[in-house]
Amino acid sequence: MRNKAAKQKSKKKATYNAFGCDLIEHLQTTGQDVPQVLKKCAEFIEKHGIVDGIYRLSGVTSNIQRLRQEFCSEACPDLTKEVYLQDIHCVGSLCKLYFRELPNPLLTYELYTKFTEAVSVQGIMKNLSISERSLKNCQRLISELWSI
Repeated sequence: MRNKAAKQKSKKKATYNAFGCDLIEHLQTTGQDVPQVLKKCAEFIEKHGIVDGIYRLSGVTSNIQRLRQEFCSEACPDLTKEVYLQDIHCVGSLCKLYFRELPNPLLTYELYTKFTEAVSVQGIMKNLSISERSLKNCQRLISELWSI
């Protein structure tokens, strides 16, 4: 009985679901710098998906869900399957879905006001030198993200 429970527990660890979990927790658990789903999708899009509106147009919902399920159950699904090559937008949609389901935004709540101030349209329109400052502020804020 114990062996069966241990096997089931190890299977769950092998199929760790990256969707909807905290990004830092996921990266620490997997030992990766970038989530596998984002890395593989980006590689696929760079190779096959340089088309107009890759992130603007949505893929077929059933293909997105199938691809998500494959990422949750396999280490790395075969993105060269005909279904994904015919619906390249489902791969871009999966990336968007991953980011939407993060419990905490990439641009953290703590730094949100600073980011909005750094890129405020009103400040940029007043003076071009302000836009240079805005860029430097954005760069500084992005570097602060690593410390959070």
